[in-house]
Amino acid sequence: MTNGPARPTPTTTGPDTSAQEAGRAAASSPAAYETPPPTPSSPDGSPAVATPPPPKRALAVREVEVKLAATPAALARLQALPLLARMADGPPAHRHQVTTYYDTPDLALAAHGMALRVRRQGDRRVQTVKTWASDAGTAAAAGRREWEWPLPVEGDGPDIGLLPAGIFNLLTSAQWAQVAPRFATDIERTALLLHPDPRTSVELALDQGEVRLSVPNGHETGAAEETTWPVAEVELELKGGRVAALFEVAAALHHHAPLRITTGSKADAGLRLLTGKPAAAVPAQPAALTPVTTVAEGFRHATRHALGHLLENATVLLESGDTQALREMAAASRRLDTAMRLLRLAMTLPPTAGPAPLARVGAKTAANPHAEAADALRRRLAPLRALLETARGWDRLAERAAHLPDRKGAAGLSKRQRLALDHAATQARRRVMKHLRGAGHTALVLDLAAWVEGGGWASPALDQPLKTVAPRLLAELQDKVARAIDRLELPSPPSPGARNAVLVAKAPPAADALERLRRRAQRLYETAEVCRGLYPLATAKAKIVKGAKITPPKRPATDPLAPLIRLHGAVTAPVLARQAAQLVAQLAKGTGPKARSTRLLSRLAQEEAVALAKLPATWRGYSRRRMFWMTGR
Repeated sequence: MTNGPARPTPTTTGPDTSAQEAGRAAASSPAAYETPPPTPSSPDGSPAVATPPPPKRALAVREVEVKLAATPAALARLQALPLLARMADGPPAHRHQVTTYYDTPDLALAAHGMALRVRRQGDRRVQTVKTWASDAGTAAAAGRREWEWPLPVEGDGPDIGLLPAGIFNLLTSAQWAQVAPRFATDIERTALLLHPDPRTSVELALDQGEVRLSVPNGHETGAAEETTWPVAEVELELKGGRVAALFEVAAALHHHAPLRITTGSKADAGLRLLTGKPAAAVPAQPAALTPVTTVAEGFRHATRHALGHLLENATVLLESGDTQALREMAAASRRLDTAMRLLRLAMTLPPTAGPAPLARVGAKTAANPHAEAADALRRRLAPLRALLETARGWDRLAERAAHLPDRKGAAGLSKRQRLALDHAATQARRRVMKHLRGAGHTALVLDLAAWVEGGGWASPALDQPLKTVAPRLLAELQDKVARAIDRLELPSPPSPGARNAVLVAKAPPAADALERLRRRAQRLYETAEVCRGLYPLATAKAKIVKGAKITPPKRPATDPLAPLIRLHGAVTAPVLARQAAQLVAQLAKGTGPKARSTRLLSRLAQEEAVALAKLPATWRGYSRRRMFWMTGR
């Protein structure tokens, strides 16, 4: 992940594109690629000064690739792998590539989500513009747009005159004049063109070298001290055919040599060296569904986004240990689990929507190998979810403890307990990171991505518009929340006329009952969040001012998910209070009982009781609302 200037928000995709279209996409507007006016002269190593050639039409190629971090020993083992020789179209090609990245001093191009580079390979020079952000068009694979132009062998810098107008206009003429080399990569690449099946072509690149800040210049002599970053990775780029083949080939390579799937690139490493900024967590992007999205497309879209969100923040966590990345990973793992569960439910649908009820996940139904595969993948995801939730529990307690008053007699933690808390939170994060570095995690991600992109799970029932199925799915999830709340046996609220009434105390609900309610409310919220794009955004009615000629413009209505957000918060509050109390008790058991922690346990128990007392009213308020998916029902 880049750690330089903030990247622009990635553009979310709509319904799934076919595998045949995943390799290349035409540019959106011919006018966007007309050659801009010539740029002023500049010295060697900066943009070229020649008058640009006649206007050219340039196509934006969508590059779909999988990146796998490796070790030099693993790369050597892969080069001698007989499996590659059987799939290869000819002998391997060995290339020495030196790629220089250009930007302004304040990294204006990177701030716009663009990278400008010139690659020298033997007697060839190629200028490329690539987008930083991936469009999440495929599960676990980076999908970026790029433009390429061959350059004369003579010279060192890029030719700005070749850039499309849409890219050229991102910067002013003064900014283009400041574009200069910022960092470079020096890579020894072994490339093979693979054919995993007769209709699919995959380019394999085994790269070893370094990223460095000092850029080679033919006019300079002597070697100055350099800041470098070692590179050892495997790249698999789809040239044509099935997207799933990328992950199948990656899984086969991973079986013979230890690899780790990653979303970081060499350019990301260069920006880290250049700016010195640590990797930052990547927030989730909203789903971009439309009313015509089918169930299969909706599942694939939701799974791609959740898996991409998980991998991006896994890269950040491993590079910087950012606790916010851990939080994003926990959210992504829950969304991924929800998507898999919903697909399992949708598999029980008839080919056309009807009144038949949905089968519960885990219920005995007719044998379905694809449903069994979905259940198996969910079970393999469970250890990571458990590790993330445990680590998040310690982090939440640490955040709470940081805001507690540190004075004698106040509820809180002793110094010894705070040290034990920091140690427990650190150890929990390390266990997550160890899991991410393990061979099992990469194997799971590759298997899941191949399964999602392969599409063998698709059926006529999943070709229905998601909008016709979503109300039934959401109604089923909402009923499950209602049943979970009923099982808590919460005290009834006092009548409206009874002032100063006190609720009758009952035994606190069991931990498993509270956790079941939290999980069900979480799935309802996440499913509604994904399905929100299926329904048009409502607007508040405009007020007509008497005697006025102009009607005030309509304004957006309140967030349609707001009632569900309040319900989710009300359900989560007692669960988090109890989890915090359990962790405090665990700390007290290891460090000895302290008066401050005893008072904190009492406060947490009171916080849980208050949250439980408010829950019935929150549920009644929510159940009276007509949610956006209930239109026409």
